[in-house]
Amino acid sequence: MYLIYGLQKSGLSIVKFCINNKLKFKIWDDNSLVRNDLKKKYNKDYFFNSNKNNLNDFDKIFVSPGISLRQKKFQKKNIIKKLQRDLNLYKSYIKNQKIIAVTGTNGKSTTVKLIGDILNKNKIKTFVGGNIGDPLCNAFLLRKKSNFHVIELSSFQLETIKSLETKISIITNLSSDHLDRYKDIRDYINQKKNIISKNGINLFSLDDIYSRKIFNKIKIKNKISFSLFDKSADCYINENYIQDNYFKKSKKLFIKNISKDLEGHFNNQNILIAYICCKILKLSENNFLEVIKSFKGLPFRSSIIFNNKRLKIVNNSKSTNLNSTINSIKNYNNIYLILGGIAKEKNFEIISKYKKNLSCVYTFGKSGFFIEKKLKKELIVKRSQNLKLVIKKVLKDIKQNRNLSTILFAPACSSYDQYKDFEERGIHFNQLIKNNLHQ
Repeated sequence: MYLIYGLQKSGLSIVKFCINNKLKFKIWDDNSLVRNDLKKKYNKDYFFNSNKNNLNDFDKIFVSPGISLRQKKFQKKNIIKKLQRDLNLYKSYIKNQKIIAVTGTNGKSTTVKLIGDILNKNKIKTFVGGNIGDPLCNAFLLRKKSNFHVIELSSFQLETIKSLETKISIITNLSSDHLDRYKDIRDYINQKKNIISKNGINLFSLDDIYSRKIFNKIKIKNKISFSLFDKSADCYINENYIQDNYFKKSKKLFIKNISKDLEGHFNNQNILIAYICCKILKLSENNFLEVIKSFKGLPFRSSIIFNNKRLKIVNNSKSTNLNSTINSIKNYNNIYLILGGIAKEKNFEIISKYKKNLSCVYTFGKSGFFIEKKLKKELIVKRSQNLKLVIKKVLKDIKQNRNLSTILFAPACSSYDQYKDFEERGIHFNQLIKNNLHQ
């Protein structure tokens, strides 16, 4: 008997999988609104009854990635060993599947989509999912079988996996994130390391100290390093070419035309990783170049929603940590920066290092006051209760500025204080801009 604990996208995917495979299970969500809504769809007998059942009654407990496994109710020894994520179920049922798995702090989703687009361009049937789009178990629910799976994995999904056998495993980069859920950054990184494949090929960045350290210390045969700066890497990228010293020594692949959705220095890493995957899989370089030229990015990842000679507005709602926000700041000048939500990190004063790029900072949400306190010594900071009030302030301030300005929505925080997720937050930002820009 399984217990599916948490009934968002991944949890509901497991429910469908269990029904299709005639597996016995119970379901539960701590949110009463979610439970009540699902009671309209599922028989009440499916629901976990705390008066009749306890956690010991179940062989496995599949906990949603959004729920911490460190809650007191999960901490008994006999319960801990039963805790799993959707990745465990996926791993136990996947057969003869070529898997490309991607994790890291930033850039995971874009990297996954880019690799998926390249495989499809080469007419290879590909499932793209995990922490992006379709949940992992949806791979078993689709009618058409895929030859490849390209999956994005969060640190939460990797917590209950000791090793994952893949064709290619990728760690894009590592920096502080989710420290509200982990003891420290070492704890966070240790979860990420579970993606490393003993028999597959592993890709590591040399551009941050944590990824570099893993690459240097790990004792596996098949590993490839990549970098945006370090010319000692197996593959690195310059402004207009990829330097390949791994597959063909001293080969340069010139990149002339890149999609607007791949502009920005931080996107060079996504391009480089995709190139390495192409070489591993022996795919067409021409198809690779065509995809990066026509690539359409995912929404709310540095999406330019308005642009003229005087004003640029960038929606990077997906930015839920400081490193992602800083990478965005580096691309613009005269920035009106919007921060806020629930802070996962404490060192917001690091943003002050980029004060030359910043005209004003606006904060909102649960951590709005905290962020303001960290920045107000070095920067002009204006705090509001919610995003609606922020937009009114920033648009009023912009009118007084005749120079080219950028409104950058890169919150550096999770969205769960006022929104369901970063996507809902991103949609609301776009609506507010649309409704208020020309007033």
